[in-house]
Amino acid sequence: MLDSARHVVCMQLADAGLAEVVGEALAGRLLGVSDTLPPDGEALAIMVVDASHIGLLDGLAETTQTILIADNVADDRADFVLPADVDHTILKSVVTAAAEFCEQVQTLRSDVARRQSAVGNIISGQFAIRTLDEARNLATMLALACPNSDLVVIGLQELLINAVEHGNLEITGEEKQDLIMEGRWRDEVERRLASEEYADRLVQVSFQRGARLIAITIQDDGMGFDYERHEKEKGPVEGYRGRGIALARDMSFSSVAYLGRGNLVEATILLEAE
Repeated sequence: MLDSARHVVCMQLADAGLAEVVGEALAGRLLGVSDTLPPDGEALAIMVVDASHIGLLDGLAETTQTILIADNVADDRADFVLPADVDHTILKSVVTAAAEFCEQVQTLRSDVARRQSAVGNIISGQFAIRTLDEARNLATMLALACPNSDLVVIGLQELLINAVEHGNLEITGEEKQDLIMEGRWRDEVERRLASEEYADRLVQVSFQRGARLIAITIQDDGMGFDYERHEKEKGPVEGYRGRGIALARDMSFSSVAYLGRGNLVEATILLEAE
């Protein structure tokens, strides 16, 4: 179970009605709600701000989910950018999605912290997964074979989930944005997994550990994407900004490189000399 006192949602909203909606969406979750930033040593899970508090988005941890509620503001620091008159149902769905991500990150870290590899030290291996649950389980297992496993597990899960949902299931970024805001993302993933069109698609994962380098390659059965264009894109003026690739590169791996048509990614970890 997560320690709610150490995983805080901070709100800086002038609109009391919107603040109430955020609170309703978080009811029953293992996240404490505050109108001030947590002190050093405590984790800021979600930051929700309006235009007058946009500066608070600076310098936050990579795993902090950020929601900006403002009109005509393009800011790529925010995971979600919503209009000032956002529909309350949409706001609840967005806050729920952000909370689920934060809880998942903490669960992954807790799993890695309390577990030891059930298969010993992995030197090399080939794996195949199909579902999001399998992606999370494999991310935990492989992270245990890496240094800084509590960070590796987060980025690795993001890459595996991208391969499942964007690669094999062909859910575009725009579609995921709409599904999250409508509260239907999980249902659509399960629907596509069960459909004949996608049921046979797998994500192939290779793990290789050498004396100086760990290399993990992930290949899906999808059509790929223009990764060079993706690198140049900024966050939307309004909507959802997926940042799984940046999260993996910034906090989990020494390098992350997409190859070919974009359905193959290689993540590496440089090992310190013993």
